[in-house]
Amino acid sequence: MNTDLRDGLNFLLSGKPIAILGRNSSQSIPNNAGTSVGWDLETVDRDGGHSTSTNNSRYTAQTAGWYRVQGSVQWASNATGIRDCGFLVNNAIQSQSFTGVGSSVANHGIQNDGLILLSVNDYVEFSVYQNSGAALNVSPTSPDQRNRFILEWVSS
Repeated sequence: MNTDLRDGLNFLLSGKPIAILGRNSSQSIPNNAGTSVGWDLETVDRDGGHSTSTNNSRYTAQTAGWYRVQGSVQWASNATGIRDCGFLVNNAIQSQSFTGVGSSVANHGIQNDGLILLSVNDYVEFSVYQNSGAALNVSPTSPDQRNRFILEWVSS
C-alpha cells in the first residue's frame, strides 16, 4: 500500500501530464484538404510527449488515460468558404467541429475541445480544414498567441 499511495501522490504532486503548444510562425493550409497544425513552440510539456523538430503536429501520450484537449487557430482574413477543425488520434478522426463560413475580419479564430482516451504511444493532432479556393494561413497573433494546442491528463 505504501508504494501505491506514495507513487500516486508523487504523480499528482509533481505535476500530472500537461502540454501547452503554440505557433511562432504562419502555416499555409491548402485549399480543400485537412491538415494537421505543426506546433513549433512549447510553453509546457511535463511528460515529454511533443517534439518541436520531429512530427511537431503530434503529441504522443507517455501516460495512458483520459485527456482534456483544446485546439485553436487564427485564420488570415478571407470571407470565402468554410473553416473546420477537429482532433485525430493515430490519424483517425475523433471529433470534428464545423465552425461556419470564413470571415473578412482579420485573425478570425476557430476552436474545438473535448475528452480523448489515449493509450501509451497513441498520438493526437489538431487538424484544420478550409475551402476558400486557395491556400490560407493560420497565423500567430502576438502577443497572446491564439494558436494553441492544450492537452491535460484528467484520469486513468
